[in-house]
Amino acid sequence: MPTSHKSAIEAVCLCLTPELGGHWYTCEDCGTDHVIMHSCRNRACPRCQAQARDEWLDERAKEILPVRYFHAVFTVPHELAMVIRSRQKDLLSLLMRSSADALQKLSPDKKFLGGQVGIVEVLHTWGSTLEYHPHVHCLIPGGAITEKGMVWRESRKKFLLAVRPLSKLFRGIFLSGLKEIIPEYKIPAAVQEKDWNVFLKPAMQGPEALLKYLGRYIHRIAISNGRLISLEDGKVTFVYKDSRDGRKKRMTLPVFEFMRRFLQHVLPSGFHKVRYYGFLSPGNRKKFKRVRMILYQSSRYPVPAVKEKKEPILACKACGSVNMRLLEIRFRTKQSPP
Repeated sequence: MPTSHKSAIEAVCLCLTPELGGHWYTCEDCGTDHVIMHSCRNRACPRCQAQARDEWLDERAKEILPVRYFHAVFTVPHELAMVIRSRQKDLLSLLMRSSADALQKLSPDKKFLGGQVGIVEVLHTWGSTLEYHPHVHCLIPGGAITEKGMVWRESRKKFLLAVRPLSKLFRGIFLSGLKEIIPEYKIPAAVQEKDWNVFLKPAMQGPEALLKYLGRYIHRIAISNGRLISLEDGKVTFVYKDSRDGRKKRMTLPVFEFMRRFLQHVLPSGFHKVRYYGFLSPGNRKKFKRVRMILYQSSRYPVPAVKEKKEPILACKACGSVNMRLLEIRFRTKQSPP
């Protein structure tokens, strides 16, 4: 079992328990004591990371441009799912690079955009029943900046790039990289011949709604506690949404099968599941600022104000008072060496 899986199991089991320690408070008005247990802060945990998610959403909201946005999804054929799972660190990185490279190679074509696009990518590896289904979601501003960074070329209302050549580029780049990483792997003929599934449509509900949707997958994996129904007789029952008819249904799995499905989505340590390309990449901050300046100078939209961060207020559950005094902080006891 990979170290990352062992760490995830331990973290999820200990999250919000006395084993990790906590903060002890007392209300100075009514004298009620309160204990706030420490969370594990593991990105595989379904119970914590809400603060990290909200901070990520706040930072991305500051970067939203006054243009239409597009939502792209790049999916590899199911025949490749198991080989990707066997070499996650290399092949999931290849999946993210391949989709970004395909977008960036096609966008400079003057038939489409004639410039460099900006891309926010979020990796997603599971389906509703927790099966392994690696794919990448992309949030893309509807336009491109020319090579010299002086002109913004806006996309058409419902069209960003041609999907068919984009799919072929994505397939070619990924398979070429796969051969380099695993030369001995024999790529199935069907994979090389079929059209790969690429979705590219306007984000009809706006970038804010799409960011909120993507934010749910960044700081947790696979399933939330709200979907769990029961654990009885060594079996786990949970709710899932059937993509065929859109209805919510129940699935019951043996506990070890449920754990297997959950753990296969735990990414290797240090793996970045959110990446930025084009003029949105960290190395292109000056170009992004130029894009922002060009768009807001010619836009009726005001530059969004920076929201001040509000610290959470701790209130007494008995009387509602915010006059709380910290009594003690306990941390996890360090384990002695073997």
